Amino acid sequence: MKFILSKGVNLVGSTSKQYDHSVGFHDIKPFNSKNDDFLLVHRFPIKNTQFSDKIETEICLWNYKNSKTEIIDKTNAWSWEQGSRLQWIDENTIVYNKINNNELGCLVNNIKNNDKKFLDRPIYSLSKNNEFLSISFSYLWKVWKNYGYHLDEKINLRYSEDFYNHEGIFLCDFNNNSRLILSIAEAIKICGLQNDNKKYFLAHPTFSPDGYKFLSLLRYFSDDNNLISYLIYFDCKNNNHKILAKERVSHFEWLDNNTIVVWARKLPTGIQSIRSNFIIEKYLISNLKKLIKKLNPKLKKKILSTHYYIIKINNNNKSEIINNNLLDVDGHPQISHDGKYLIFDTYADELNYQSLILYNLKNKKSYLLGKFKLDTYLNQKNLKYDLHPRWNKKGNLINFDSSHDGSRQTYVLNIENYVN
Repeated sequence: MKFILSKGVNLVGSTSKQYDHSVGFHDIKPFNSKNDDFLLVHRFPIKNTQFSDKIETEICLWNYKNSKTEIIDKTNAWSWEQGSRLQWIDENTIVYNKINNNELGCLVNNIKNNDKKFLDRPIYSLSKNNEFLSISFSYLWKVWKNYGYHLDEKINLRYSEDFYNHEGIFLCDFNNNSRLILSIAEAIKICGLQNDNKKYFLAHPTFSPDGYKFLSLLRYFSDDNNLISYLIYFDCKNNNHKILAKERVSHFEWLDNNTIVVWARKLPTGIQSIRSNFIIEKYLISNLKKLIKKLNPKLKKKILSTHYYIIKINNNNKSEIINNNLLDVDGHPQISHDGKYLIFDTYADELNYQSLILYNLKNKKSYLLGKFKLDTYLNQKNLKYDLHPRWNKKGNLINFDSSHDGSRQTYVLNIENYVN
């Protein structure tokens, strides 16, 4: 079966199979704030599996009820994981990354009156205060291709101290003002990694709901190609910071201005520190990991201590494990607008099914909404297409991307039977 829906869940919209479609990452909210019928989507040539700056994506407005798609613009500043960071500013205005006169920035586009403004820096995360966070997608392409842009821009790859001092996360406004708010060099110092000669990069800078704080991951690949991550909290108003998790950290989401959920592993500090030692990692840790894989799943989970953690930032980083059988693997969370529910996906299981899971934060119960099979043409090329579930404002609809129909498409589910 291509997909399985739980009782009371209804598939109410899907994009046309003549093209590939996607929305983007799991932090994006594609529904229009005033009219749930309209979503922002990217449209691509069908079944494209290549990275290329010559392949454009169309920026589109999709009406999921009548299946009509309106092309608004085109851009070749995109990736499969992130898209063009296409998102709503207000009910009539959108923003997305674009190249103008051979320079990468972002375009603010009022789709009602066709008023456009090009800004000098690309957008990542948008705040409610008319500010946005920006990173270098071309540098990201050099160190982590799935999340960067394939641009014809020359990047100095010597990773000198001077380079790290001038590259990182920029705080920008819509008047083309910007400042480096967290450099890679500062992040390295915060994480105590000054003595390790690695190719560091900052990823996923994401504003808190009030727009005065953000989270970001400082990342690098160890000598045996393991991805090591440090989750950094940064208070823009007070210019202070702290580390919330480290070593094995992946997807996170703000639950409120002082609370987050994150998939992470909490190991003793001594074990975390030796992950960067190539000899120990190669000959000791790698053999331990092989042994752990053979253990009983429950015992393996207990040893690795990898879970979804809810962390209270303003309460000494007090953490609580989401102890739920459906949520025992990594995925992509998004909080509902009313703050009552989380929606998660999972990576493909041994049968290549990806799951959508609803979690009620009050009663701490989870509900399987559906399973969707990763298509063979992607699986054979060792490619993934994450569901990246996203809420509408009312909280009765979920948008997600999937390949279960044989190409990359985006869909809408009605889940009103599961929410109050």
